[in-house]
Amino acid sequence: MNLTLHLTNSCNLKCEYCFVDPGMQRMTQDVAFAAINFAMQNCTSSGLLFYGGEPLLERKLIEGIIEYSGNIRKKTGHAFYYKITTNGTLLDESFINMAKEANLMFGFSHDGLAQDTCRVFHNGQGSFSVLEEKIPMLLKQHPYSVGMSVINPSTVHRAAETVQFLFDKGFRYITQSLNYSRFAPWTQSHFNILKKEYEKMVNMYLIWTRTEEKFYLSPIDLKIISHIKGESYAKDRTVYARNQLSVAPDGKIYPGSKYIDNPYFEIGDVFSGIDAVKSKAAYEKIEIIPEPCSECTLRPRCNYVYDSISSKGDGTVRDVSPVQCAHEQLITPIADTVAEKLYKERNAMFMHKHYNKMYSVVSLVEDKGVYLPEIISAYE
Repeated sequence: MNLTLHLTNSCNLKCEYCFVDPGMQRMTQDVAFAAINFAMQNCTSSGLLFYGGEPLLERKLIEGIIEYSGNIRKKTGHAFYYKITTNGTLLDESFINMAKEANLMFGFSHDGLAQDTCRVFHNGQGSFSVLEEKIPMLLKQHPYSVGMSVINPSTVHRAAETVQFLFDKGFRYITQSLNYSRFAPWTQSHFNILKKEYEKMVNMYLIWTRTEEKFYLSPIDLKIISHIKGESYAKDRTVYARNQLSVAPDGKIYPGSKYIDNPYFEIGDVFSGIDAVKSKAAYEKIEIIPEPCSECTLRPRCNYVYDSISSKGDGTVRDVSPVQCAHEQLITPIADTVAEKLYKERNAMFMHKHYNKMYSVVSLVEDKGVYLPEIISAYE
C-alpha cells in the first residue's frame, strides 16, 4: 500500500498558486508510525510520500519514519520506498546524503527563471537565488530527481523557458502542471500564449529525442501514453489513485491529497483502518463520469475526467472546470503531432521509450536507475 503522508500544512514559502490551507497542523510520531503499520497490511512492500506544506520542516519526523520502517524491514523483510515533494530551500548535504542511503527520491518544485514571480518567502523575497546551490548538490547524489513546475497565468509566457531551464540544470524528468484553481484568472489570451509555449516545447522534445536523450516531459509524454493505452488510460489513473491514499496530520485517511480535511471524503484513520461503507461511498462519488464528459472524444485520454468533484454541500457536486477542458483540448493534438512525426520516422529512441515493454529493465541496467514512470507517478 502507498501512502502520502501530509506531515504538516505549514510552509516557509507563500506560493501564489498553493492549494494547501496554511496552518500549524503537524503529524506526531505516533500517527506516523501507526500509518506505517497500516501501510503494511496485506502487502509485501509500501511506498511513503512525504508531503506538506513543506515536509522538510518536519525533518526529524522524516528521519524517524525512515529509521522505524528500516528496522521493520530488517525484521520482517517488508520493503519500503520513499519519496518527497519539496521546495528545496531547506535541503542540505546531510539530508541529501541520508536520502541517498535510504533510496529516497525527490520531487523538486521549481519554476525556472519565473521562480520569483510566484514562489516567494513570507516576507516577499524570491527563492530563486537560495536554490541555485541546492540544485547541483541534489542532482549530484540524486540524478533521477523530478523537476516540478506550475504554469500560472502570470508566468504562462515562460512555460517553455522553464522546461529548458530545468533541462539545462540537469533534470531529465520534468513535470509541468496547470494552476487550474477556480481562482486562477485564465483567459483565452493566456491559452493563446500557452499554445505557442507548447509549440516551443515540441521543438525541444523533437531535438532531445532525435539526439537520444533519455527524458520525460509530462505535458507531451502523458498524452502519448494516453494514446497508446486508449480506453484504459483514465481508468488506470483511478486505480493508481486508489493505491495512493492520503493521511492527514491527525491520522485521518482520504482518497487523495485534494480531499484532505473534507469530511465527506474521510474513509478511515490509521489506527482503526478503512471504513468500508465510507470508502465505498467516497469512491462512488469520485468515479462518476460527469455528464458533459460522457460523450467527449477525449474522455478516455483525459487527465481530469475523474477529477471534477467540487467541495460544496455534501461533496457530490460535479464541477467540470472550463480551464481543465480547454487545456486537454489544447495539448492533446499538439502531443499527437509530435508522436506522429517520430513514429513515422521510426525514431529508435521514441519507439524504445513508448513501445518496448522491456524498456524499464533495459533502462535499469544501462543507468543503474529506475524507468521514468516509476519515478514520476506519484508526482503528477
